[in-house]
Order: sequence, then C-alpha cells, then structure tokens
Amino acid sequence: MSLRVEARAEGLRLFDWWAAHLVDERGGFYGEVDADDQPVPEAPKSVIFNTRLLWFFSATVGWSGDSRALTLAKRAADYLRAHFFDAEQGGLYWLLTADGRPEDTRKQAYAQAFAVYAFAEYYHATGDAAALTFARDLQALIEAKYWDSERGGYIEALDRAWNPPADQRLSDKDLDAPKTMNTHLHVLEAYSRLHGVAPTDETEAALYRILTLFLDRFVAPDGHLRLFFDMAWNDLTRSISYGHDIEASWLIWEAAEALDDKALLERARPIVLALAETARREGMSEDGAFSYEKSFDGHTDPDGEWWEQAEALVGFVNARQMTGEAYWLDAAEKVWAYTKTQYGAGGATEWTWYAASAPKERIYKAGQWKCPYHNGRAMIELDHRLA
Repeated sequence: MSLRVEARAEGLRLFDWWAAHLVDERGGFYGEVDADDQPVPEAPKSVIFNTRLLWFFSATVGWSGDSRALTLAKRAADYLRAHFFDAEQGGLYWLLTADGRPEDTRKQAYAQAFAVYAFAEYYHATGDAAALTFARDLQALIEAKYWDSERGGYIEALDRAWNPPADQRLSDKDLDAPKTMNTHLHVLEAYSRLHGVAPTDETEAALYRILTLFLDRFVAPDGHLRLFFDMAWNDLTRSISYGHDIEASWLIWEAAEALDDKALLERARPIVLALAETARREGMSEDGAFSYEKSFDGHTDPDGEWWEQAEALVGFVNARQMTGEAYWLDAAEKVWAYTKTQYGAGGATEWTWYAASAPKERIYKAGQWKCPYHNGRAMIELDHRLA
C-alpha cells in the first residue's frame, strides 16, 4: 500500500478518534483525554489545544467531506471567541478552568499566532467573514503589541494588560528568553496561511518581514536553528531541536512559495534543504526513529516524541518535491514504518506521546500540548503532496 493511501486512511481514522472523545457537554471540548482514552472532566482548557483543534477540524472540512468536521470546527470557533477572547483588553487568554473561566490570563504571542492560523483556516473552510475579520484583527494586534520596533522580532509574552510578565516561558522545557525561534516559526506559519486564503498588501508585507527575519536571525550556518535570544539578539541557545529543524524546513518553503518572490525563493531553497538534510543525517536513526534534541555538550535524547515523527514525514516529502531525489521518500517511508510500530499509527486510537520502546511514563492522549495539529496535519499534507 502506498504512503499516500495509508496517510489518507490514517488522517480519517485520527479524525474519527478526535471527533468521538473530545466534546464536553458543558461547552467546547474536554481539556484532557488520558492515556486510556478517558476524558478528564476537570482538566483546564488551553488556548493552544483549542486553536489547534479549530485548525484541524477546519482543515478536515474540505479534505474529508465529513459533515462532522464543520460542526466541530464551528463549536471550536464559537468557544474560542466566547471564552478565550478578552473582550476588554483584546487577545486570547492562555488557560481557562474546566467550566470556561479565565485561570491564566497571560497572553503569549505564540497563542495569538495560533489563533490567526486557526481562524484563517476556518474562514477558508466556511467563508465566514467574521472569522476572517477576527484573524486580521489578531494579526494587527500581534504587530502592535509584540513587535520590537527598536531591534526587530516579536517578544514572547505579555500579561493581560500588555505589560511584560516576570516569566516569559512558553513551557517548563523552555528558557526564559524574550525572543524565541518557536514563537517566530508559528507567527510565520500563521501569516503564511492568512496571506494564502485572503491576501492583501498588509498580509504580504507582514509575511515578507517575518520570513526575512527568520532567515536572518534563526537559521545558523551549521544547518540548525538557533532557539533563544535576549532582546538585543544575543544568542542564548544551548541545544539543537531536530523536530523544529525539519518542521521549519517545510514551513519556510511554504512561506516563500506563498510570496512567490523569485529572489526570496532562491535564497530560501538552500537553507530549506540544508535544514532537512542535517535533520535527516543527525536526527534520524537507522530504524527510522526521529530523536528529540541534542545539547551543545553532546548529550542526545534519542526518545523522540510523536510530533517530531509527524514533522519529519512532511519535511522529507517536501524535500523530495523540491529535488526529485528518491532518498527523501525512502526516509519518509522509514519514519512512517517506525511510527506505525512504535506510536500506534494505523491502530485504533490516537498516537502515543513516546515510542513504545522508550523508557518513559505514559502521558495523556489529548491535552494542552497533545492535539491533532502535528500528526493530523501531516496526514493531510502527505495526501495532497503525494497525489
């Protein structure tokens, strides 16, 4: 069976799982589903989880033709606007209680970007003009509140009243730094999609600026990304993230193609292929496993998470499309075979966080950092790209 056929079947199967396990009758979706596929009713509700659900359900509308996708996308969009959006100060809260009240009101730039991404996709799926207005207003807010007009770049976080918080970290794994690759990567992704579905002079200018900045600041000559910076762009990076390297490779190319600027495409092409090649050579094992990261002191964490496997699939197929070289598709097929045996792809449930062979604790199937954005998107991308 071809990778494309398997990917489409897997994407539809994943949609079935997410459609069946998430709906919270109190409103929106449960904040968590545990490792045994059981909802955790009192789990808080995360803006990242909910914007990524909106993106996935919206992207599934036209791709699958399943009427449930539209219903779920509308449910997600309505809940985000009614509960996560700060009607007084603007922007989206980070975390709500299980019954929909604000619990953590900080406003990460990363979260605002995911809302732009999700509502742009929802507009594409539905033609809802209010969704497009919401996405454009959030882009304007990102530009007004997070852009460092003196030194360039987007700052990581602000509090509810738009003041710098004491701690800007996106998660416990991250360095407390005001400018990060991860946030800039997802601003890039969001701006690419908004420009793709509803281009204007403003969306073009914003996308050009973030793409140029990303290439200038975050891509290093060694074929890896630099991850953390202070306000003056002093590099604070202490590790390599193979998953982000391969994810960035195809998102950079997607942005360059959206702008359709010949000079920018020529500049981006060797950078994209270097990121993909270095990630393949250093980050993938002989059995197809894609590792998590490597610290600058030489320590490698070989136990990859589910999302790196998904991004490797898309990144390798993207490189195959760019070059015509067969070994990229061979690499994707090797990762796919490993993902089926180790993460539960092709089975009866959502993928596991870690490989079955990894000596790691079992973690929830759905929650703040576990959603269908990576693996669901990968299946949709593979279906389209391998057509």
